[in-house]
Parts: sequence; C-alpha cells; structure tokens
Amino acid sequence: MRLINVLFIGLIAFVLMSVGYVYMQNTPVLGQDIVLWNHVSIRVSSLLVGVFLLGFVMNLLYTGIMEFTRFVKGLNASAATRAGKRLSSLMGEAREHLAHGLPGHARQILESVLHERADHEAANLLLGEALVKLGDYDTAVKHLEAYSLAHPEAIEFKYLLADALLAARKPDAATAVLRSLAGDHPKSALRALRKLRTLHMDAGRWEEALDVHKRLVSRFSKEINGQERAQGAALQYQVGLNKVEADLYKEAAQIFQQILKEDTSFVPAYLSLGRCMILQDQEAQGLEIWLDGFRTTGEGALLQEVEDYFIQSGKPEEGLAVLRRVAATSEFGTTAKFFLGKMLYRLEILDEALVLFQEVRAQVVYSPILFFFMAKIHSRRGRMEQALNEYRQLLRNLGILRQRFECSVCGQKSQDYVDRCEACGSWNSSHFMFKENELPELHLRQETGPWVGML
Repeated sequence: MRLINVLFIGLIAFVLMSVGYVYMQNTPVLGQDIVLWNHVSIRVSSLLVGVFLLGFVMNLLYTGIMEFTRFVKGLNASAATRAGKRLSSLMGEAREHLAHGLPGHARQILESVLHERADHEAANLLLGEALVKLGDYDTAVKHLEAYSLAHPEAIEFKYLLADALLAARKPDAATAVLRSLAGDHPKSALRALRKLRTLHMDAGRWEEALDVHKRLVSRFSKEINGQERAQGAALQYQVGLNKVEADLYKEAAQIFQQILKEDTSFVPAYLSLGRCMILQDQEAQGLEIWLDGFRTTGEGALLQEVEDYFIQSGKPEEGLAVLRRVAATSEFGTTAKFFLGKMLYRLEILDEALVLFQEVRAQVVYSPILFFFMAKIHSRRGRMEQALNEYRQLLRNLGILRQRFECSVCGQKSQDYVDRCEACGSWNSSHFMFKENELPELHLRQETGPWVGML
C-alpha cells in the first residue's frame, strides 16, 4: 500500500475518533431539544446531522453542475476547433487561388466562409483583394467601405480601399481615404503618406506633394533614406516651375535659390534660375548662374544653355568669348572645349573647331558625335580620307547616334537633356554620354554635357 494511502486512512481514523470523543463528552448536550420556531423543536444531534447532510448534498449538486458545464464547454470547444480548422483550410485554399491568378475561385470560397462567419477579418480582406483582381471595383469599394465603417481600427482595409478607388479611377476619393489614414493614425502613417505623396505627384499637385513630403521627413526621419529625402528638392523644383508658368518669376527664383542652398548639384535648378533672372531683364546674373552651375557640377547642359542663349539672341561673338574663357579656366576643361568647338562648328569656324575637337579626342574614349563633327569638318575641307577615318571611328564607337543623354538611375536614353526622366521619374539624372580615359594622375572626372541637334 502506498504511503499516501496509509496517511489518508490514518487521517480519517483520527477524525472519526475525534468526533466520537467529542460526541461521548457532550452526550447530554447533544440529546437536548432546541426550539426552531413556534414550539417546533429538534434535537441538537439531529440538527447537526441535518446540516451536514444538507451541505453534502449542496456540494454534490454544485460539483455535478460544474462538471456538466465543463463537459458542455468541452463539446463546444471541440466543435469550434473543428470549425476553425475547416475555415483555416478554406482560407489557405483561397490564398492559393489568389496567388495562382484565380481570383474567381478564391471569391467563391471566401463568400462561403463569410456565410458562416460574417465577421471573419482575414476573409473579408481577401475578398476585397479578390474583387479588385477580378476588376469588380465598385463591389470591392462597397465591401471595403462597409467593413471599414464597422471596424474603424482595421487599417489594412482602408489601404486596400484606396487601391480599389484608384483602380476604379477615383483618385480624389482615394486621396481622401489616405488623408484620413494619415490623420487618424499619425504614428503609423508612413505608408499612407508615401501613397498620398505619389498620388499628388501623379496628378501634378506639386505643392501638396511637397507638403506631404515635409510631413514624412518630420515624422519618420529614421525610416526615410537619403535618396527619398532628396525628393524634397525635386518637389520644390516642380513648385518653382509652376510659378514660372504663372509668370511669377521672382517667387520661382527664390525657390530655385533655396534648392541650390540645400543641393548644389541640382542642375535643373541652375538652368531654371538663370532663365528666371534673364526673364526679369537680369542677363548678367542669369549667365553667371549658368556658369557657376557648370563650375560646380561640370554638367554640359549648362554650357549648352549659354550657347543657345547667345545664338538665339543674335550675339554669337559674345557667346564665343564666354565659352573661350570657360574652356581656358574651368576644372572641367574637356567638356568646356567640346562645347566651344561645337559652337564654332555651328558658326562655320571649322578649322578652330577641329583643333579643339582633336584636343578633346585625346581625353575621351566614347563620344560618337565628336567623331561625327570631325568627319564633317574634314569632308567640308575636301579631306575625304580623313573624313572616312573619322566615320570609321564613329562606327566603332557608336551606340545609337540620336540617343545622346542617359539616365543614371534607369539607363533610359533620350535625344535631348531632360530635367526629369520620363521612364523612372528621377530628377537631375540626365547626363551627356561622355566616357573619359581613366587618367588618375590628371584627376579627370567623367565628362558630361548636353547638345542640341544641329544637322
């Protein structure tokens, strides 16, 4: 026999002996009658036995009820577990169908799940996604709006609702949803603000996009990298262009100046600021801004602007004087000499242009247009053999002659310099396609710069 059983039997024996002893010592008292009410009396011993039996019965009833309750709960839990497993299996099938491009099948499964449990959050969200993928945007919007109203804390439904509204070509409504998200959940509004900024940019609402960008930077400075932070200058630039279109040149100039204080490499701001100054009859300041931009960045688009300005204003001699000075003093002499030679070519000063192109040729390994100019000069001077040699070099060096500018972000090529890449939307990424020899002892940078077709 186990020790615990022996101890338990001993305890019972001790209790019984104690009760017997108490009973024997108090027999006269236990045999007396006591009055309960209105002459109804009962022995003390009988009352004690009755109270004991009543307590025992009540305890037995309570234990029975509790055990029955546990049994019922167990049955319900088992049923709920089986139902949960079945719904979980159905949700897995719906996700598989969505992942494999079968939103119609997923919709049928999800609707059956919601028929059993209308408040199933994951099923409601997946149904909205399936409806969007099916192209049933109106139904998706109604479904997501209804759930979002009933459950204001369900943020993912609002994001999906914004996507559905965009797909339904309701950008203003999508903007309103994202604004609400950003306002109601400021601490978790990073994604909402990013989407909102993109919507404003797509719609050309540059001031609104800039405002959202500033909110992003101030609230989520740790989550935003340098490249995204730099979009602020680009958005400011677009706001400045809007001012230019409205003939508000002074305000536009202030914006471009602010951009250059923050980012001295932003070439479009130099170009636009110089134009603004000239449009305000401040020619000298405008030209100096373009030249200062070239001294800072080495970007040939700025020299192209100088060249075009002097030719279009009928002052080519002044333009040549400016470009000669830049070519003689600039850190980026290769690019400066190329643009000086190109202007000389445009003005039919061919021999001097050829001398400059030959100097430039010694510094670059890639520039098809350079060899083209040299070939044309030799051809006009009747030196056909030299012209053929240059054309041969051009063909060896040629990519596509008409594509002279390349986006440094996505590689998109274009015929003319653009301040914003049409392919990837990047600002200040268009560069003239020069590739220099690697001569570290001369500390030469890769030459860049634009040119305007002149055939």
